Amino acid sequence: VVREAAIAAFTPEKFYTVALTLADGGTASSKRFAQKADAELLLSKCRKEGRVTVQKMERKEKSESPPQLYDLTALQRDANRLLGFTAQQTLDYAQSLYEKRLITYPRTDSRFLTEDMAASLPGLVTDTGRALAVEEPFPIHVQQVINGSKVTDHHALLPTKSMANADLAALPAGEWNVLRLIAARLLCAVGEPHRYAETTLTTICAGEEFTAKGKEVLEEGWKAVERKVLADILNRKREFTALPQVEESECGILNAELKEGQTSPPKHFTEDTLLHSMETASADSMPEGVERQGIGTPATRAATIEKLVQKGFLERKGDKKTKVLLPTDKGKALITVMPEEIQSADMTADWETKLLRVERGEMEPETFMTEINDMISSLVNTTEAVKGASALMKNKVIGVCPNCGNSVVEREKGYFCENRECRFVLWKDNAFFKRLGKRMDAHVADRLLRDGRVRLKDCKSSKGKTYNATVLLSTEADGRSKFSLEFEGGR
Repeated sequence: VVREAAIAAFTPEKFYTVALTLADGGTASSKRFAQKADAELLLSKCRKEGRVTVQKMERKEKSESPPQLYDLTALQRDANRLLGFTAQQTLDYAQSLYEKRLITYPRTDSRFLTEDMAASLPGLVTDTGRALAVEEPFPIHVQQVINGSKVTDHHALLPTKSMANADLAALPAGEWNVLRLIAARLLCAVGEPHRYAETTLTTICAGEEFTAKGKEVLEEGWKAVERKVLADILNRKREFTALPQVEESECGILNAELKEGQTSPPKHFTEDTLLHSMETASADSMPEGVERQGIGTPATRAATIEKLVQKGFLERKGDKKTKVLLPTDKGKALITVMPEEIQSADMTADWETKLLRVERGEMEPETFMTEINDMISSLVNTTEAVKGASALMKNKVIGVCPNCGNSVVEREKGYFCENRECRFVLWKDNAFFKRLGKRMDAHVADRLLRDGRVRLKDCKSSKGKTYNATVLLSTEADGRSKFSLEFEGGR
């Protein structure tokens, strides 16, 4: 809700730059200008000058270390980013692979292995590479993934030796892709660093500084294995091209142009980014030595997101692969009426600090529970209802109960009479409508309550034929809903 408020409040601002295409290769860009006239004046001067003066050229060699092995959250994030899987889908696929003995225990928050696993790891890496058709030899640096002090209840996710002899082609597509991610990560994690050189060329034209950047890969390292195994699902950004070595103190300009852009708002949460935020929430406030950080655990974060979606507080929007998570009106209403103390992850940090004290014998468990009980009592007794809260949280009224005359409201599983003594309800998962190949939605419920009937087109018979009919609503003696069909033409 806070993220969406920031996006809604964001006002984009335009900016302008001047880009120079250099005769020796590469494109040099100016700083950003808020005013278009300033950028246009510089553009005019650069075109007139026709050359840039080379100030300096810096070349820095850098390396990107192999990624760590997966814990569940890291796997869920990559599966969402690369494959579009929800956190729950990834957990379900991983659980199925575990039950087939193709991967180790999935509900882990560790990204390392214990020292006693070092001896058997080279064999596992070799078998995994063979299963993924990685024929060329690759280095195996076992010590990069060994650190028993960072292993909690379970070690990092690994493929098992069973993968080498399994019929991988028989796996469902979702399970195969998750297994590929886990197996590829093992091969990458024990590999060589990815080495590259970054070059920055600084030039002057018309009194303004222009910079051009280039990138040159020196050694592919672990990225070569990653690209071979996951080439079809990787979302690789465009790499910088290498800049030529500039020998002269001046360089000609082939072209100069004005470019327009605008500042971007914060991005909507995806499951990838939300999982990361849940994992790192109030990390700065967490005490040293605490076993769990953030909101939830790797095993519960997926279920938390799913429950918020199922209860109508969040919704997924977007295409099949890239969905964002947005708060619904109901979700925004909940945050509006909820006391600030229980909205903040700082409360979790405070509890973890005290639980750590309990574990060390510095605080009695009863004292901790008493503090929680006192806090809840205080919140209940002292929190004032937000103005309009009842309206925000009130269930939507969609009609009048045909049995007792009270309001019928929409809830998660159906449309219920507000009178608790009345048994009238229109279930969303409705067996009568299912037999017709239809569903009980808000439109159908509204027509039934208002008119006592609703006309449906293309109903399906048990023999697969289609027909049009009208569903009539009545009630049993005890108030329960009752349906009947009226066919067109009296049939």
